[in-house]
Amino acid sequence: EDRVVSAVEFSPGGLPPAVERGAIRAVMSDLDGTLLDPTSWVSERTRAALEALHAAGVPFCIASGRDLVSIGRLMAQWGITELVDFVSGMNGSEFQDLRTGRVRRGHFVEAGLFREVMAFFADLPVAFSIVEDGVFLTPEVTGLMDEMVAWARVTVREEPDFGRLLDVPQAKLHIFCDPARMDLLVERTARWEDPRVVGVRTGPNLIEFMAPGVDKTLGLDRLAEALGLGTGAVMAFGDAENDTGMVERAGVGVAMGNGCADTRRVADWIAPSNAEDGFARFTSSWFDLDRETG
Repeated sequence: EDRVVSAVEFSPGGLPPAVERGAIRAVMSDLDGTLLDPTSWVSERTRAALEALHAAGVPFCIASGRDLVSIGRLMAQWGITELVDFVSGMNGSEFQDLRTGRVRRGHFVEAGLFREVMAFFADLPVAFSIVEDGVFLTPEVTGLMDEMVAWARVTVREEPDFGRLLDVPQAKLHIFCDPARMDLLVERTARWEDPRVVGVRTGPNLIEFMAPGVDKTLGLDRLAEALGLGTGAVMAFGDAENDTGMVERAGVGVAMGNGCADTRRVADWIAPSNAEDGFARFTSSWFDLDRETG
């Protein structure tokens, strides 16, 4: 049964003893729906919590389905670049150590396979996209991607030669639809049988196809390895289906109050929603950040 932490009553008094909390040595968080507020921005309270974590010497890692390039640009806009130590992008297939600049990439889908995926969905009212250098490229710009552009602060551009992207290995193919038609897209995805690529729902109008085994737990493992820790020493925050494995595997898994049922079910704790600065409230209490920063 979930241990529900009220946004109003949340305090260290409801958490484990300090000695047990001290076993957590690093924090990892999803972006959209988790670290970011509903406008896809870092609130003042969350920025203050990140500053306090940094001052306390607790490494912080972003874990996102976004790519490293766009995450880097957004971190600069949010003013948190100096407060982030690691970034796990593309659901774990990219990992960057910002302390050293080292980048690791892998788990690509073989050339041509995404062409087959597109053909499988071609009769449905969907839009396809592949990210290149932080830009969502698409064969045809349609209104199906407008919602994501508005809330996710991404750039979309039509690519007349989309085929060139399909002829080389890629990490991910995005498939967008009208949120009202999402059930249709989910049903079709369930019928996909080729084990060389899998589809995962990551938003109200988005399914992402990736190589099997690509999961945010990859980033969790790489973070632990980089710090010389076990995954049990990491606290992970998430809200969506693609956060479930990471939240379940981390030493302390925290689902947001606005999180999906699967992630809430495997979490150790339920934090307040992202609209209520749940990340900041939880980390501030767990690590006694308010006391440390006065």
